[in-house]
Amino acid sequence: MPLLPGGWVEVRDTAGRVLERISHSDRDRVSVPARTLGPFKGERLLLLYRSPKDPVPFRVDEIYYGVSDDHDPASVEEVNTLGFGTSLPCQVNIGCLSDPVIQRAGNSVVRILLVFQEGASWCSGSLINNVRMDKKPYILSAFHCQYGYTPLTQFWGYFFRYQGEGCQNPPSEPILHKATGSEVRAKWQDSDFLLLEITDELPSTVDMTFAGWNRADKYLPLRSMLIHHPSADIKKVSVDSQAVWIWITPVNWTNGIVTPPNHHYRGFMDLGSSEPGSSGGPLFDMQGRIIGQLHGGGSTCAKEGAWYGRFFNSWTGGGTPQTRLKDWLDPDNTGVTQLGDTTETGISTFALSGKVTTVVGHPVPGVEVSISGGMSATTFTKADGTYSFSDLPAGYSYTVTASRGGDYILGVSIADIVLLNKYLVGSSLLPTAYSYVAADVNLSNSVSVADMLVLKRLLLDIIKDLQGAPSWVFVRNTGFPFLPSWELPLLNQNATGFDFVGIKMGDINHSATP
Repeated sequence: MPLLPGGWVEVRDTAGRVLERISHSDRDRVSVPARTLGPFKGERLLLLYRSPKDPVPFRVDEIYYGVSDDHDPASVEEVNTLGFGTSLPCQVNIGCLSDPVIQRAGNSVVRILLVFQEGASWCSGSLINNVRMDKKPYILSAFHCQYGYTPLTQFWGYFFRYQGEGCQNPPSEPILHKATGSEVRAKWQDSDFLLLEITDELPSTVDMTFAGWNRADKYLPLRSMLIHHPSADIKKVSVDSQAVWIWITPVNWTNGIVTPPNHHYRGFMDLGSSEPGSSGGPLFDMQGRIIGQLHGGGSTCAKEGAWYGRFFNSWTGGGTPQTRLKDWLDPDNTGVTQLGDTTETGISTFALSGKVTTVVGHPVPGVEVSISGGMSATTFTKADGTYSFSDLPAGYSYTVTASRGGDYILGVSIADIVLLNKYLVGSSLLPTAYSYVAADVNLSNSVSVADMLVLKRLLLDIIKDLQGAPSWVFVRNTGFPFLPSWELPLLNQNATGFDFVGIKMGDINHSATP
């Protein structure tokens, strides 16, 4: 979807809550590629698109939905099959293990939303380092995640740091840090690997690791760990406390694929398990280096065995750049057999700013602007009407509101009484849509003789204020319908243009100059 600077697309639920928003700043490209939104729970959603200037081409290509196969319409219980909170109870949150190697390796693991012409599904994968250590966004996952379908990898979604922050399952879904779109660089069925390169910008709000690897032949670490997203749930870790071994016979898979001897590791998990959605999850040694990726195994809480495609075999694969890892992860042909990781520290704070003006464009100084969400703070507009907040924690939603007291008589004159009288007798309309807000000084949600009586008493100095109504009302500068606040669902860059229009109550002709 092309977006002009200042444009945005957002999805809301039926209660009006913003579930996801894609905005486009002046610093971005003139247009952005197609994006995948969601997934979202619920039967109804509202999609809003705003272009700051003339309309630009915009379309919805596909809508995918899923229901439980065993859904009982008579049941009042919510049915969850995939997604947040749906994995088996034996799965272990990555926050339960404090080992810094596990935490560092875990920052490479992503949840992948796979989009096909035939539908959508889930797998796991990991950012993986290359010998140049240039942070090229390669993702290692599993060949079978796309086998038998028509992948639309330009729509695939990659969710970073989709996890709880502690050991216990969190009460609500984590904030989404997502990149959309990728291209296949290499894949090979025999060792079940799939290498993709993300074409979108990576989220700058989270720490991430480009995982290291070990491609040595016959490497059999004494302990290993699988980090993954079982059932597309938050990030989990499964541990095999014994040495894996190389599977020396072919493996016959239920989809008809037969993988050759010696192309897979075999191991048994002592902690945790695997499930649908875990496929492609990296198998790490205890130094945090990838030695393979999950192909398949049991999906119960019993001690389950699993097969992993061996990194050693994937390195040379089928002998071409399209079927091996070598050309992408060691483009200079250095011949190294193992590589450490590279980390990227997320930007932890951003700034948010805007301007407050009257209906006719005069700046309004001294307006109290408040922000809540990831943190709460208050500031005041300057002489030119601008305001800003700095050092806002990234990755949180925010609400911005504005208010100003006093100045009840400011801008109120006989001219406003005349305009209001003409409207009440039906001889003319009020000047602007904002005038109807300004005229409703008794807050009855209608303009009536009662409002004119209040204004006359204010002008005659019989009353000093508007009898309970505020002196000013502030709304977003996005036009009708007038909204009293800005809602930012995810702060992941410096945010500008959170502008308000100040409506001076009683000032029907907008003559006030603050």
